[in-house]
Amino acid sequence: MAGIWSIGVLAEDCVSTILSLTSPSDVGKLSLVSSVFRSAAESDVVWGRFLPKNYEEILAASDISGESPLKSKREVFLRLCCPILLDGGRKRFELDRFGGKISYTLSARELGITWSSDPLCWSWKSHPQSRFPEVVELRTVSWLEIKGKIRTQMVSSNTKYGAYLLLKISERAYGLDLMPAQVSLQLGNNNNNNNNNNNNNIREAYVWLHHKSDEKKQDLEYLFYGNRRERARKLALTSYNNNNNLENYKEIRVLREREDGWLEIELGEFFSGESDEEVNMSFMETKGFQLKSGLIIQAIQVRPKY
Repeated sequence: MAGIWSIGVLAEDCVSTILSLTSPSDVGKLSLVSSVFRSAAESDVVWGRFLPKNYEEILAASDISGESPLKSKREVFLRLCCPILLDGGRKRFELDRFGGKISYTLSARELGITWSSDPLCWSWKSHPQSRFPEVVELRTVSWLEIKGKIRTQMVSSNTKYGAYLLLKISERAYGLDLMPAQVSLQLGNNNNNNNNNNNNNIREAYVWLHHKSDEKKQDLEYLFYGNRRERARKLALTSYNNNNNLENYKEIRVLREREDGWLEIELGEFFSGESDEEVNMSFMETKGFQLKSGLIIQAIQVRPKY
């Protein structure tokens, strides 16, 4: 009881400082302790700590820059918990309401997609379920390569992140699941001589893209491509280095359906430390040279992993 009583008589600015060392979720709970805590929980000292250092630049570059000015840092925080578009709709920024961690989503226009400017290979269009003005749909290519990059200074420090490719597969798709696609993520410079530093290694995995189709189409594809597909699967499942080192075994990842109707595949994960490093993410299917079509790319999302 003495401890509770002593906290209750602290000055409001002291309470604000204490609250600023917790999390947005904790502040909401502690504001119920007393009127002093409730008042301190509104302080700019508290919410300023939960905001990115460059939050003013983020607001200025966003699609809400013309809205009425926000009156407090708490209002700024709550507004940034609702996704906003940056750089003319090419990026999407969001804060986690409970932990204050940053998420970034890079639209298809922000990615490096081989031959994406060729209308014979890719088609740019709007999509009713996309959070960006445009998505890009694969018309036909034999070489599929999608790359994205972000710097760790753009996200929250000392946080584990995952990178995810957001996509759809159209009913007219073909050739996507004949060979496995390779996904990878690299943090920092891979030419670093310190081979024991896992952060500087490229982490690779495989993924199979399956599209929905009727049984007749599946039977027809198996007739033409079945043996080829099975050989490719066996190759992916037994991908070792020259010494058969199990540590270099390629993980097989699967598509996951999201609540917003899109599919996602994890490209990799990284830990953002205090230093600023470049994160390179990629999705490639470049072997076999078979034609493929029907892949719709929305974005790459980089978000905290809890």
